Amino acid sequence: MADNSPNIAIVGGGISGLVLAIALIRRGIKVQLYEQAHAFGEIGAGVAFGPNSVRAMQACSPDIYTAFQKVATRNQWPDKRDVWFDFMDGYDKTVPVGKEKLLFTLTTEDGANAVHRAHFLDELVKLVPEGVAHFKKHLDTIEQPAVDGKVRLRFHDGTTAEADAVVGCDGIKARTRAWMLGGDDKPGAAPVYTY
Repeated sequence: MADNSPNIAIVGGGISGLVLAIALIRRGIKVQLYEQAHAFGEIGAGVAFGPNSVRAMQACSPDIYTAFQKVATRNQWPDKRDVWFDFMDGYDKTVPVGKEKLLFTLTTEDGANAVHRAHFLDELVKLVPEGVAHFKKHLDTIEQPAVDGKVRLRFHDGTTAEADAVVGCDGIKARTRAWMLGGDDKPGAAPVYTY
């Protein structure tokens, strides 16, 4: 019986690229991940995850959620364990800093969660099988020849790869975004900020 599952190319080996790769592999989908750096690595900064993000991790893979739990930092005060955000009135300039009026509190079962990017990435890397990640793959162009419907990726080192679909997880300076929007000169393609 022929294997008809799609072959997905993921461009970018940060947190989102790895989470996507792990989730797809878990569902039996063929994945190749292309990262421009020589190895997985992340700038040392913290990142907070809201309740929906944490639930998405659980849906993607219990292993991703376990990796997250291993490195997550939570509220340390016992009475704030389930607090996600306290909203304060910061508009009244006559009230000293730290004495603002509490407007309302949002709670979740896990409270606020944050991780050090590099630590979370290190845990995710352990979940990616050998042969999935390809390094030193700086994406130059994406082409879609009309012949077989495959998408062709061309890298700066002269190599190419083909896939049924490409998912851009390459961050603020995304080459995939520029390709999707029709070029670097299109509104929305400029690397200004990203969510």
